[in-house]
Amino acid sequence: MSVTSAGMDEPSKAAKRVLLGTGFGLILLCGFAIIEGRMQVNEIGIGHLFLITAIICLTMSKMLDYQTSFLSEYFPNETEKELKLRVDEEMNQMNYENRVGNAWAELESKVLATEIGAEE
Repeated sequence: MSVTSAGMDEPSKAAKRVLLGTGFGLILLCGFAIIEGRMQVNEIGIGHLFLITAIICLTMSKMLDYQTSFLSEYFPNETEKELKLRVDEEMNQMNYENRVGNAWAELESKVLATEIGAEE
């Protein structure tokens, strides 16, 4: 089963959707607050924090389109093939580290067994 057939997208696309949804949702919230009179456009209040947060979310979602942004480190824009290669490389590295650790443990065990045998 492929990654995309399971319903998963690239991390950057998923993060972009979340940021866009959050940003537009907060703008909608501010609109309702203005309609109901709970937020005044010309008076700074707590509602403006929601508006600023919305603008930040929308800006960050746009930044995900650029590979040079700081967000591309956390949400890479990689294809399914690139993702598979990266995960395979990480798994190979972990297996190598486990084999090295096991080899050291086995060597240490043999050295201790030899030292204990020499003392008897």
